[in-house]
Parts: sequence; C-alpha cells; structure tokens
Amino acid sequence: MTIQWRLSLAAGILGTILAGCSPAPVQPVQQPVDRAQQARIEIEKLLNQAEQAPPIQAAQFKVQAANILLRMGREDAAYSILSDVDLAFLPPSLRYEIAQIRARSALDEQDPALALRYLEIPTGPDGAPSLEQATRISELRAEAFRLQNDPTNEALELIELSRQSYDDEQRQLLHNQTWLALNKLSLNQLADLSRETGNTYYEQGWFELALIYKQRMRLDARNEAINEWNVLWESHPARLLPPITETAVSADPINAQRVAVLLPMQGKLAKAGAAIREGLLAAYFDHRSNGKSVPELQFLDSTQVDQPEALRALITERNIDVVIGPLAKNYVQALNSSEAMPVPVLALNYDQDASLNQIFQFGLAAEDEARQAARQAWNDGHRIVLALVPQTSWGTRVRRAFAEEFEGLGGRLADSGRFDKQENFSQDISTLLATDKSKERAKQVFRMSNQKIKFEERRRKDVDAIFLSALPGDARQIKPILAFHYAGDLPVYATSHVYAGNADAKRDRDLNGINFVDIPWTLSPASSTKRFISQKREDTDTRFGRLYALGADAFQIFPYLYQLSASEGAAIEGETGSLSIDENKRVVRNLKWARFRKGNPALLN
Repeated sequence: MTIQWRLSLAAGILGTILAGCSPAPVQPVQQPVDRAQQARIEIEKLLNQAEQAPPIQAAQFKVQAANILLRMGREDAAYSILSDVDLAFLPPSLRYEIAQIRARSALDEQDPALALRYLEIPTGPDGAPSLEQATRISELRAEAFRLQNDPTNEALELIELSRQSYDDEQRQLLHNQTWLALNKLSLNQLADLSRETGNTYYEQGWFELALIYKQRMRLDARNEAINEWNVLWESHPARLLPPITETAVSADPINAQRVAVLLPMQGKLAKAGAAIREGLLAAYFDHRSNGKSVPELQFLDSTQVDQPEALRALITERNIDVVIGPLAKNYVQALNSSEAMPVPVLALNYDQDASLNQIFQFGLAAEDEARQAARQAWNDGHRIVLALVPQTSWGTRVRRAFAEEFEGLGGRLADSGRFDKQENFSQDISTLLATDKSKERAKQVFRMSNQKIKFEERRRKDVDAIFLSALPGDARQIKPILAFHYAGDLPVYATSHVYAGNADAKRDRDLNGINFVDIPWTLSPASSTKRFISQKREDTDTRFGRLYALGADAFQIFPYLYQLSASEGAAIEGETGSLSIDENKRVVRNLKWARFRKGNPALLN
C-alpha cells in the first residue's frame, strides 16, 4: 500500500466527516475554533501520524481517531478507519478495543453472527483483556445472542456479567435481563440445562429457579418450592437481589382468617348453590386433613344479603377478609358497578364488563371452551372452518366466541349452521356442507338435457375443520350424518357438551374422532376432593357435577388472587382447569383435550 493511497483514504474519511456536519459560518479571527473544527483537526493529525507510523503505533492512532468519531455519532466513518487494520501483530489491549468497535458496527447493521465472529479473540500467552474490556465484550455478546434469538447463551453471558459487577443497580438490571432470557426457554430446555454437569454455582441456581416457575406448579406448591430454593441457594445473587419480574410472584398469599361464602339458599339457583357449597366444603376438609391451615367459613344467603350495601356492612361487622360469591349474574353486575368492596370478592359468574374494583370473576362459561377450541384448531393448522351449534342462547354465545377468537388469530369462519330437531339434522348439515346444492345442480342438468346422467354428490371443499357444540344425544346423531355427507375426513373440535361425563363406550362409539375440551374433574384421575364427594353423591360425573368442581376451585384459588393477577403465566392446577387471572381480573381456565377412540375419551395433553 503506498503512502499516496493511504493519504487519499484519510482525505476521503475526512470528507465524509465534513459532509456530515453543517458548514460552519465564517467567524472573526478572534472567535475560538468550534468543536467540530477541533475534532477535524485532531482526527486529521492522528490519521497523518498513522500513515507515517509502524503498524502497532498506527493502529493506536487510528483507534484514537475512531473513538473521537464515535463520540461525534459518526459510527460509519469510525468503522471505515479500522476496516483495514490487521489484528494479528497487535498487543491484546488494542486487539480487544478494535474488535469491540467492529462488533458494535455489525450489531448496528443487525448482523449478530458477524459481531460474534469479531468477538472471537483467543486469549493467548500475550495477555487477556482488562476487566473493563471483558465486561464490554460480554455485553456485546449478550446483545448479539439476543438478536440471534439464542436465550441460553444470552443468559450465560448475563450471569457472568452479574458475577463480575459490584454495582447493585447494574446487577439488578442484569438480573432482570437474565430472567427475561430464561423465561424464553421451554420447560424441556431448562430441565436439560439444569442437568448439565459443568454448570457453575451461579448458572445452576438460575436454571433451578427458572425451572420452578416454568413447571407451572400450583401456586401453593410453587411457594413451597421457592422457600426451599431460598434455603438451598442462600448466597446466590438471585436470592440476594431477586429479579423484579419474580418479586410479585413470590409475594405472600392472602392470609384470610374469616371467609364469607355468599350463595343462594332459596329460589331457582338454590340447587346450584348447594352443589358449589358442597364442593367448597370438600376442599376445605381436604386441606384440613392434610395439616394445612384453613379459615373460618361464614355462609350467607345471597337471596337475603342481596345488595352490595348490605354485603359491605356485613364485611365490616363480621371482620370478613374475603368473599366467595355471589352466583347470580345480576348480583355480580351490581357489585362490579358499585363502590369498591373493602376486601377481595371472588364472584362465581361473569359480568360482561371488566372488573373495575376488587371483584374477581370465576365461572364455567362455555365461551371459554369455544375460545380454546378456536386456538387449538388454529394451532393444528386449520384456517377455514365451519361451525355447527344448537339453536339456543348458549349456542349463539359459543359460536360468537369461537368466531371472534379464530378470526382474531387470522382464520376465517366460512359459514355456520344451527340445529334444533333431530329429524332435521340431515338437511341442516347438508345445507351447511353444500351437498344440497350439488343435488340441485344435478336436477337442473337433468331438466335441461332430459337425459340420465352419472351423478356423484359432493360437499364444499373450501373448509378444513368443523367446530361443534352439541349435547351428547345430538352429537351421537350429528357425527355419522357428517360422514354421510362426505365430511367424515374433516377434524371436529367440540366443547365439553358432547361428553356426558361418564365413559360409555357402547353409546359413544358414534363420537369416535371428535376432539373435545373438558375439565380435569371429568378427564383426569379423581382427586381426593372428588373421591370425598363421590362417597356421598352419585352425580359427580354429570354436567351438574361440574359445579362441585367449581366450589372446590373457589376455595383453592382465593388465597392466590393477587399473586395470579400480578404475574403473567402463573397458574394453579385445579379441578376446572389450569387457572390463571387476566388483566380484567377474570379467572382463565386452560382445559384438557381428549379424543373419542373406541367410544372412550383419550387424553391428548
């Protein structure tokens, strides 16, 4: 490389710098030179010195010039200066500094792979980076791994950075970032990482803490596991300075001494209220028999204490800490629109409006099942579906909920059918599948030609799945009729209504192939709470029996209302599903999926 070429490069870089600055107005001689001019003079001097100096000293001059440019916000010019520097014969400190500048350039260009290549500087006998340089390199590597969507290596870099830091504010920030990275990993990935034999003390503690949360255990069990972790990892950085995203979940549960249970004891909802009460008491006795502390329960008749003002007065008079109930929708609406209650209230029905105060809402809404069916159909790759629902108010609600969720994901509900009388099922389904239109076309052709033609009935081909909400008796008729109308190959996603609750292979063989969503109370092995009730009641495996499950979960969930609502992803595994709370203080139930095989439901998850 000739001196003339090098000088022209320097001139080009300086020209680029000047182009990035506004022309300076002519100043009187006595005025001081402005900063841009001073920087230009200093850079020009350094580059001229670099052209005349041996390689190591030349690189030092170029680094000084590049740093001035970086302070000016001229990254492009800074990187150009260093682009032709050969690192092979430079001392370690200079190599690391140039590598950092080059890596920063690559990251600015959204090229994390190139940045990581720049940062691959082997530590040889000639020296290692300084602590400051090592910290900067780790920060750049963590950023590169984040851009590469590699949370494992990002977390490892952040854990090492935290170990080297002595500033609590900086360490807190690093712990928050580490937690976010670890939460991007799946349960299996975290489990594999925690089994690695080469983990450091710091890495292992982080992996085990993240694994506790990722397992989505019941919050009571999770709290116990966190307490055990705190004892085992007493000196761990995440114990001494917990990530902020973890603090809300580890807060203490509600410690209620007196719980009021507000349920109807008279009127049309009295039977449902009695079932919920029985489920709640079963869970109460189950907890007590296992040595867990339980609150005092005070049962109130919601048909008597029927106004928010009366309930508020009783809460104060009896020193109530939590209210479970009411059940009637209009009562829930009245509470939600009234002045805030002094204690948390777990209502056992839903108001269509979001909770505005202390009211949490929990129920067995069929709309929850329809929305989950929509997500499952979408996740299975289906994009255009049909819906088939009964001509009832709940049929209308589940169809609307399914359509809103499915179309919100990007799918399309091509059409929907409503059925009423079983003798009309075939015609209703024929119309939905458009097989009646193929028959009509054949008749028209026959009338026009007056000749017999070979006709093959066919259904519409623009859909790839069916959403069904039907009671067992209707569903047993509908599934064979779907096959008769050439839709036997279409996957069917159904709400829990298709399953009576007790296995009957002979009667349910016509339901084979239907995928349906239902609660653990129905699909999972019986819990101790369910076994307790089953000793006294014969209707636990019926649709009515699900109210026992609702009562049991109401008792199980109330201590964790604040924890669940404060932490996205936290859940309790209950009788009515995996329970979490959304931003509107509604309990969200994540249910189980099953498929009818040989007349019996077989779990899919």
